[in-house]
Amino acid sequence: MRGKITFLTAILLLLFASHAFGGAWTQKKGGYYLKLSGGYLNTTQDINAAGDKVRKDGEGELRDINCTAYLEYGISKELTLVATAPYKNMKDTRTFQTGTALERRWGFGDVEVRMRRLLWNRDFVASVAAGGKIPTWYEDDESTRVPLSTKKIDGDARLLLGKSLYPLPGYVTGEVGYRVRGGTFSNEWFYTLEAGLTYDRILIKGFISGIRTFGDCEPGDEVDLIGDQNILKIAPGIIYKLNSRVELSLDLIHIASGCNTTAGNTFFVGVALKR
Repeated sequence: MRGKITFLTAILLLLFASHAFGGAWTQKKGGYYLKLSGGYLNTTQDINAAGDKVRKDGEGELRDINCTAYLEYGISKELTLVATAPYKNMKDTRTFQTGTALERRWGFGDVEVRMRRLLWNRDFVASVAAGGKIPTWYEDDESTRVPLSTKKIDGDARLLLGKSLYPLPGYVTGEVGYRVRGGTFSNEWFYTLEAGLTYDRILIKGFISGIRTFGDCEPGDEVDLIGDQNILKIAPGIIYKLNSRVELSLDLIHIASGCNTTAGNTFFVGVALKR
């Protein structure tokens, strides 16, 4: 009964709260990993359709403050539920000869839900996952500069591989997947590679992740926050283990390259509870 209450509490946190990567491993039955993290981005640059970093239109400045809840819950030894939900507070400021234009948006972003199925767990770990992204915000203003959602349902499937580096206290894990996007957006494929090394209570980790659109990075009047994009992210991080059930984390996500995307660095601080 206590386990069911914990699970339902975690689900409520997700519904009332993009940044976590659980790797190829699944949770034990009744086990969970719940992480709450806060992120901060402030930037004046975009990466345009040609892949060049440019100043935002209208001497613009974008600020994105968000809170993200990430949950893994072990339905069985082979099957794990994975869910992510962000809450965003976004501000876009533009300066023109006629004055300053300020736009704010806050609310829930897209909820991601998937199931991860363990395939192999011997000398390495292999699993598959399938799920999708569900919009929770349906803003009617099509001209908004800070949309919280694409307002479309996406579906994806992915293959995940992982390996312990024992006797070294480390690991390496990665995934590759394909996403079918709703509406007029082009489908895309994505990948992530992560590695970490533990010393005492400290885990030093880092990952590289990318998104590649099957469409074209079409040039426009300015770069939008959603659309057909290529994105390459590099993210170092550190985790401090307070005890067997609680961890603290600090991460930096740097957008290294891409097209039709925002440039800049996002800082995350988080706390994770696990069993």
